[in-house]
Amino acid sequence: MAATLATAYLNGEFLPADEARVSPLDRGFLFGDAVYEVIPVHEGRPLLLDAHVRRLGRSLSALGIDNPHSDGEWAALVAGLSERNGGGDLAVYLQVTRGVDAGRDHVYPDNLVPTVFAMATTLSATDYTTGVKAITLPDIRWGRCDIKATALLANVLARQTAFEADAIDAILLLQGEVTEGAA
Repeated sequence: MAATLATAYLNGEFLPADEARVSPLDRGFLFGDAVYEVIPVHEGRPLLLDAHVRRLGRSLSALGIDNPHSDGEWAALVAGLSERNGGGDLAVYLQVTRGVDAGRDHVYPDNLVPTVFAMATTLSATDYTTGVKAITLPDIRWGRCDIKATALLANVLARQTAFEADAIDAILLLQGEVTEGAA
């Protein structure tokens, strides 16, 4: 299992991960009104960073959330988080929510400031050389999986099923075609 590393990022500040706090009125918490991206880092270097940042931008645009950072700022955030956590082989998780609202309403105002959170977890180099066990399951997620939305309940259930089958992950199938892994 991947371990969450000591330093996280929240709204412009690097801080101890266990001290990061998000408002309960954040729309990401209340509604899953957020997107995410996971960027693998190998030997301290982000892999396919430009492609991941572009996909993050597309996901934000699809939900009508203003991208709070330029491509260069995203690259600096990923590099800074990687460095502060010792580099090596990591996964950097980025999450951007629509922001903190005044209350709980499905309709959102257009003046919210996005919440940006990032953390790093360890990756096992031996997983790449020896492989891992996986199972296949039907893909029961919503029809817009091109948007990296944070509402991942179907993924949680699939990953739990894989865990209970002593597997590392579930490979999701839709009409006989592989869509992606649950993790």
